[in-house]
Formats: sequence, structure tokens, C-alpha cells
Amino acid sequence: MASNNYKNLPKIITDVPGPESKLLLQKQREMESSTVIYPDSFPIAIKRAENSLIEDLDGNIFIDWVSGISVLNLGFNDNIRKAVKNQVDDIWHALEIPTEVRINFLEALRNSFPPEMRNYKTIFGISGADACETAINIAHAIRKKNAPTIAFEGAYHGVSGGIIAATAGRKYREAVYSDGFKVIRVPYPYKLWYDYDVSDIISIMKKIMDDGEAGYDRPDSVIVEPVQGEGGYIVPPDGFLKAIREFCTEYDLTMIVDEVQSGVGRTGKMWAFEYENITPDIVCVSKSIGGGLPVSLVYYRDDYDKKLPKPFHLGTYRANPLAMAAGITVINEVPKYFDKVKSSGKEMLNKFNKIDSNLIGEVRGKGYMIGIELVDNGKPVNSKHMMELKHELLKNGLLMHTCGHYGNVFRFMGALNIEEELLNRGVEIFSKAVKIK
Repeated sequence: MASNNYKNLPKIITDVPGPESKLLLQKQREMESSTVIYPDSFPIAIKRAENSLIEDLDGNIFIDWVSGISVLNLGFNDNIRKAVKNQVDDIWHALEIPTEVRINFLEALRNSFPPEMRNYKTIFGISGADACETAINIAHAIRKKNAPTIAFEGAYHGVSGGIIAATAGRKYREAVYSDGFKVIRVPYPYKLWYDYDVSDIISIMKKIMDDGEAGYDRPDSVIVEPVQGEGGYIVPPDGFLKAIREFCTEYDLTMIVDEVQSGVGRTGKMWAFEYENITPDIVCVSKSIGGGLPVSLVYYRDDYDKKLPKPFHLGTYRANPLAMAAGITVINEVPKYFDKVKSSGKEMLNKFNKIDSNLIGEVRGKGYMIGIELVDNGKPVNSKHMMELKHELLKNGLLMHTCGHYGNVFRFMGALNIEEELLNRGVEIFSKAVKIK
């Protein structure tokens, strides 16, 4: 599909969507739930993909800056493809019975964490929501009580079962008829709209713990994203995670770090919490750890493991051997791009900041996790305009998605190994789109 001459890409040869894409989109609408959302943003039908390029059924080739919502940190990578094909020849389902590929993955995973965390245990799951829900259940199980969890404004930890309560977005919670876990919500540092600094937030959290007349049940855990994902690619000030670690230690709370979107090299380190040299009690991992195949995991303290009942967390599809094979490749390959992601990420921040557009209110990010928040006359750009801009990018060959409290943040989440030409071409396309009022 792809040409080595990236100067000729993207390649758009029909209207978008083209006739073949329109046909499959219509068939999807006829047979699949009306609740699917991504075809609204990206009305194409995909034929195939390679690295950071996606081809639709009409022969149009797009630059992929979505990466499956950070599921494909290495893009549609040949090494992952080969690993999965090789594994199919051996076995592709094994319950929890050990296989060589499962043990090799577990060993690689342990070695991807800082030395002081290499005695932690792993529980496998299927999705990021599954991992975050299991993490909170661990915090409850080791204390044998159903206490609240402190979660943050703008947080996204999944939309199913108990974990829906920890996700902040009203639109997500209103669509799920479950009370979920008990959650106490506190602010996340988001300077563009809300004036809370780290000390303010820690003071609020200490009030929850210390003031017995404030009306809060005593929590047993805190769940936090090192960089908020769906909340708007919000990068907290240096020291935020360290302050939370100190708070959790002082009050004997379990610190859960959700690395589902920020982990696996996305910020230029394997795990984003490493920037603050802290040791979480539990880490939630999913998305790119499977290279595009469904898998998640909870990585947690060994002493917690001794307190868990048996059975605790069950599932027939957990740690699928194909995902394990892909995951080993991911863990081995991703560190090769840390330096690039750090330096190139700073360059991308600079390029986005230099765009002459009265719609850009703030550019922020770490590594290849960059948010561009759009405002119009001091207010967030509305959802209708954001969708129009997404479609304008798509028609010009760039897939780029949105997020944020108000849905007004474009996010750059290209693959860590994306070619420089595709970064430059994408910036050109984005610049033209946001200059059109």
C-alpha cells in the first residue's frame, strides 16, 4: 500500500466518503447498533493499514494521527503482525494455563517497570475499564470494606459496571444504569479554565480525610491519570503525582495510577509516572500493551496479592496468547523510540504553538500526547464546529480525534515510530483547517 515517497501522501482521489465507503457505512447502520460513535467522526470504510497510513475501500490513503486512540503506539507494525502470525501456529487460547508466550510476556512486563516494582504481581483483563475496575476492587478487597475512591474531575477510567462511577463525564454516566463504586470527586489541575494548583487540591483531599463533620465517608484509594486522556490531554504541574503519593502514604490509601492511555511510551517514558520517580501501589495498563489486540492488566503490590480471595477476577479470554505475542514485541520495540518521542514531541508542541489561528487557546502535552484546545471569543468551540473541523481534516487526508471537558481539544496521538514526513504534512493540513473560521 505505502510508498516510500511520503511527499505524495496523503492521497485523496474521491470525495470523502467515497462510494464504496458509503455502501459499507450504510450496511453497518442497517445491522449494527445505532450507538456506535466513531463512524460519525470518521465516515470511511477501511480496507487495510500499514504503519501510520490507512487506506479506505475507495483507494484514499490517510495519515493516521489517531492510532486507535493510543492503542497502536507502534502503528500497524510488521513486527507485531509477524509475531501474531507465528503464535497462531502454536496456540491461540489457553485459559490461565501457562504457555511459553504468557511467561515470556510476564517477564518482559516486569522488566519494563522500575527495579523497585519488579516483585509486583499481574492480573490480566480485556479492556482498560476492566483493569481500572479490578484495581479498585483490589483496594477494597485488601481492606475488606466497600469504601469510596477519590477520583478527579475530567477523569476517564471506562464506562462499564462499577468503574463508570470513577469516570467524570456526565454523558458517559447517564448512559449506564449502574450506580458503580462510591467515588469522591476532586479537581484536577486545569489552569485554562479552573484556578486550582496542586496545594489547593491536596488541601481538599486532606479535608476529606481529616474533617469528620464534612460529610465524607473515609476513602481507601485514589485513582489518577498521570496525564488526563479523555479529559483533554491535560498535563498537571510537576510534583502533582509526587504530592498524591505522599498523601496516600500519609493516610494509608492505595495509590492507583491509570496508565491505559499515557503508558507504553506515549509520553517518552515507558510509564508516565516515572517522570516523578514515584512508586504507585497499583498500575492499570491496556490499549497499546497488546499492539492492537485486546488485553489489559493490573500490576500491583505483592503484599496485596496475599490478601486476595480465590477466585477474585475471572475471565476465559484473559491473556490471550496472540495478545501476549504482540505485547512482547511492543515491550521490546517501544524503548527504541523514547528519545525520539521526547525531542519530536517538543518540536510538535512548538509547531502547533506557531500556527496563526485565533481558534487555538492552548497547546499542551508531553511526548506524543499533545492537546490543542480550541476557543472562540473566550469560550470552548462548540461540538458542531469541532465535528466540521474533523471532517475537514479527513477530507484532506488526516485522521485526528478530539476529547476534553467540552469536546473542544484536538489530540495528537500519532504512532511513536511515525515518519517525519507524515508529521510535517499533518501539521500543514491541521494548520489550514484551523485557520478557516
